[in-house]
Amino acid sequence: MKNWRCFAVAVGAACFLGACGNSEPASPEQDKELADLGQITVVTRESGSGTRSSFAQALGLDEEGVDDKDHITETAQTVTSGEEVIQAVGEDKSSVGYVSWGTDISESDSVKELAVDGVPAEETTIESSQYPLSRTLYLAAAKDGNELKEDFLTYVTGKGQEIVGDFFVPAEETKDVFLSAQPSGTLRIHGSTSLAPAIEALAEAYQEANPNAVIEVEASDSSQGITDVLTGVCDMAMVSRDLYQYEQDVLQAVPVAKDGIRVIVQADNPLEDLTADMLADIYSGDTANWADTKEE
Repeated sequence: MKNWRCFAVAVGAACFLGACGNSEPASPEQDKELADLGQITVVTRESGSGTRSSFAQALGLDEEGVDDKDHITETAQTVTSGEEVIQAVGEDKSSVGYVSWGTDISESDSVKELAVDGVPAEETTIESSQYPLSRTLYLAAAKDGNELKEDFLTYVTGKGQEIVGDFFVPAEETKDVFLSAQPSGTLRIHGSTSLAPAIEALAEAYQEANPNAVIEVEASDSSQGITDVLTGVCDMAMVSRDLYQYEQDVLQAVPVAKDGIRVIVQADNPLEDLTADMLADIYSGDTANWADTKEE
């Protein structure tokens, strides 16, 4: 293991329910299936993606002190959305990728999800952070006294958590009632493709409660959303990673949802689980063949 990679997953999560990595050594049949898969095709998100940043950080592949830089192999196939990850993995039997828990993979018969360190990505394991690739999703903005912004955030972190629960694990306790102050104006929200569908649904519901407001949601990526806020292009950023220090100095990040990053492979892949260490080796390029992922 290279000296820039540290162990990034707590032991308690790694041994959830007594399972660490693959529960049993590979059988001869599985050995052959893995060997037949050959070289691993690594699929990753683009630089600037909050999902990529969170994934790299969880695996110890981020480059400390350098924003949006990591040690994911340069030979990886890069795509720009969770849907494109699903498509790329579904078309290549030797591929592995990752998507937000909020990205629906149920409609694709060609991919399946792997547990990580024996822990499946489920509501309970994400809420408790037992799933090793858990993260928090945010809306980030400057504190500037914008009444529409504050009213929308009050809705999102209260009554709107019911809608958040349709996409992710809610970050806050749902409130039964929301009484809008009815501020008027337009609120522009840019950023994370992972968070955008939930924010679009929240915006639609909020506008029903406050017909004086117009909420415009535009998906790009987390870093672009923050850049747009800092340069005045938009009012709020959808962010699917923790803010960097300089961003924290000027922006307030409000937790909207809890999420887990799913690891997916083609449905015929014989594995059901990978360790976080093995994922780090795969995504750094240290492990290049499926035959080398089996447990001895």
